Amino acid sequence: MSNNAELNVTDNPNWIENAISNKLIKHYVFENFHDLTEIGSGGFGIVYRANLKNSYKYFALKYFINFNNATVKEIIHEIKLQREVDFHDNIISFHGVTSNFENQRKKYWLVLEYADSGSLRNYLKENFERLTWNDKFSLAFQLAYAVSCLHNEEIVHRDLVIHLYIIL
Repeated sequence: MSNNAELNVTDNPNWIENAISNKLIKHYVFENFHDLTEIGSGGFGIVYRANLKNSYKYFALKYFINFNNATVKEIIHEIKLQREVDFHDNIISFHGVTSNFENQRKKYWLVLEYADSGSLRNYLKENFERLTWNDKFSLAFQLAYAVSCLHNEEIVHRDLVIHLYIIL
């Protein structure tokens, strides 16, 4: 990707701030998000659905639980991976970051595309009986297409479990 040269410095503790300042990453003002509702959680963090002020658009905000230098490196790594596959329709899009202060420390959140149909697990649980075989085939094809894209970009997804997949 054309911006990878600019995104190649992970040892710099100010990497995220520099990327924002250089307009490599869009920064959203945290206070402009409202109606935060938890929609999922995992080992690294919690994902919230949030509405952006003065818009009718929802975003997924990914909050990282244990925020330290290792977490910042994980955020940087995730941003880089997201940017590698941002062109793919079956992979959640990365929109930027937002930040707030907690315990006098700045914490970053990823701002991601919100998929209103929820996880693949929940979608299948609620709709399986109504889906035709063509619908099921289409879902399987989309999933395989997304995983193929990850592999083509030499990205290994370590958490291939059904509740992590989103239906757009």
